[in-house]
Amino acid sequence: MKNIKKIICSTLTMAVLTAAILLPQAFAAQAGQPGYKAVLDVKATAYAPGPHDNGQWGNLTYLGTQIRPGVIAVDPRIIPLGSRVYIEFADGNTMYGVAEDTGGAIKGKRIDIAMQSVEQAYEFGIQNVKVYVLN
Repeated sequence: MKNIKKIICSTLTMAVLTAAILLPQAFAAQAGQPGYKAVLDVKATAYAPGPHDNGQWGNLTYLGTQIRPGVIAVDPRIIPLGSRVYIEFADGNTMYGVAEDTGGAIKGKRIDIAMQSVEQAYEFGIQNVKVYVLN
């Protein structure tokens, strides 16, 4: 009888622990909360602060913040300004960014990633990336 009680208690304990681990994940997935609002395949270019790449606006973004690595320019109809994003590059590298800027050539599924220098922006070139717009 003691062995049966031990088996039942062990089974119940395992069931409770399994439910405690798996149920929150199941409910989050079911509620549509994967951690991001959208996933977009976009064409990415790069730019640098200053008049060379940013014309009369120099070092400032559309929102009035300083252009710096981590800032991206977006089409606000596709990615709302102020959105936090996670970017996956084809080579496996990733980065986080914030949509703080727009640009005359940034229309539709296109982003412009801020770099430290014009040289880095040229080196980046044009790449296809996957952008996750975070919750």
